[in-house]
Amino acid sequence: MSKWLGILLVLSVLGARDNPFVPLKKAQRADTKFPKDEVFDYFKSIKVSLPTTARVLSKITIFYQDLDGTTHTQEVDINQHIDWHYPLKLTQEGALLQPEKSTYNIGGYEFWIRDNKLYLRTADSIQRSFVLINPYRLVIDIDRKVKDLRQELPIKHKYVRNIAINTHDHFYRFIITLDGQYQYKIDQKDNYLVVNLY
Repeated sequence: MSKWLGILLVLSVLGARDNPFVPLKKAQRADTKFPKDEVFDYFKSIKVSLPTTARVLSKITIFYQDLDGTTHTQEVDINQHIDWHYPLKLTQEGALLQPEKSTYNIGGYEFWIRDNKLYLRTADSIQRSFVLINPYRLVIDIDRKVKDLRQELPIKHKYVRNIAINTHDHFYRFIITLDGQYQYKIDQKDNYLVVNLY
């Protein structure tokens, strides 16, 4: 088929780590300075007009960059008649909708989600943070108080599927099950933590 039947797109995401069991960051203290939050210009939509001779859309080829920085292609077979009067449109409109603002309570800690940021209200310091895979989970250990806490809360929200808190000898462990693989940055404020997912 003619070359004009393929649409080439580039979709980019950030790099990932080689070893998911090595913590991304060492313990973060309340006086740690962080750079400003990054803002990405996410893909919104693209329209492609075909020549007046176009009659059948054979396939679409998508070029994208993976979490580890490698590039791949994915072909989608179409093989359907088209009307060249109307441009083809590829969109990611769902990603542009403002998600419902959700607030949860687990173990007496308030947890909420805003866009790609997760918030945990606590003035306690982080001891460590790291990720686990299968499923992809963000683990955050914070200083423990006297109370013994164990709770699990299914969330099924964009970015977060579940959150749990467990008590260890010297810390509370929050386990946040995510809906996919992300890099993260934790910003510790005076009375809450902000987890930025990328």
